[in-house]
Amino acid sequence: MPRIEHPIVDDAATVQWKGPLAGTDHTVIRVPDLDAAIAWYEQLLGLVVSERSSKRAYLASPVTGHIVLGLSEGGLGLDYLSFRARTPDAFQAIAAKLDNSDVRIAVSDSDTRPGVDQSLRLTLPTGHLFEVTQAELPAAAPVEGAYRPGSIDVRTSHSQLRTTDVKGLTDFLGLMGFRSSAFVATPNAEGFLLQFLRVNDYHHQLAILTGHAGTHHVALEVDEADFWKLLDNLTVTKFAAEYGPLRHHEGNMVSLYIRDPFGNRLELTGTMERVGFDYRPAPAAHEFWYHMNMWGPQPPETWQQEWMDV
Repeated sequence: MPRIEHPIVDDAATVQWKGPLAGTDHTVIRVPDLDAAIAWYEQLLGLVVSERSSKRAYLASPVTGHIVLGLSEGGLGLDYLSFRARTPDAFQAIAAKLDNSDVRIAVSDSDTRPGVDQSLRLTLPTGHLFEVTQAELPAAAPVEGAYRPGSIDVRTSHSQLRTTDVKGLTDFLGLMGFRSSAFVATPNAEGFLLQFLRVNDYHHQLAILTGHAGTHHVALEVDEADFWKLLDNLTVTKFAAEYGPLRHHEGNMVSLYIRDPFGNRLELTGTMERVGFDYRPAPAAHEFWYHMNMWGPQPPETWQQEWMDV
């Protein structure tokens, strides 16, 4: 359902306590066949093509018109992650901090979604491409010709990355204002087996787990009432889920995992829990099965052992 918007205007004062990044802007997935991928994501989620070139398409929610996902032709896995800076000054501050830390960045006003004033890109220690955008989020408006009664508002949520150095990636992301919500320390307490990181008041926008470097999944969010409608849509499309429905402990949201025709894993979730800006990191102290799914059933072997390389 459409949300009543309460625009937030950030300035230098709010950036001081909120941090420089507002949240996930969009995520782009690589696919071997762009036409087939567009058709599948349209059928699954009701997303609308906002802009398309010969090799890339940006898909938007039909309810708000906001771009949430991109599809880039060629290969599999994650093309790039994009986060939005809160203000133009915050964008410049991130660029300066990365430069002072000897992180190589490339600044551009193209090769990203429409509506972005400028962006910078860098390569994470894992090899993932990471983007920071400076952009005003346009006012939400139904997409003319695409909105229908019952259309579902789809929003960005989070991504799960894998690395053999969770602490190293966590520390690196801290340069851009990421902070921990929950973690599991290594037995010697010198590192981490997993971290849930956030840049705003939602529980996490990045989950980092131990494993060979890659992308486990990209997640999109809908309202919880719409989540169950979305699952019923699977009975019409006959798209088989990989795992779920379930309820995660971290984020306290309902969830379902599904893989696109090429093997990319998508997580569909209900609304993630808000923890606030000043929430202190807490160890994940419950049994593993409870953190994964508070309802009990655990993921299949494919979920545990398969993900896309960088």
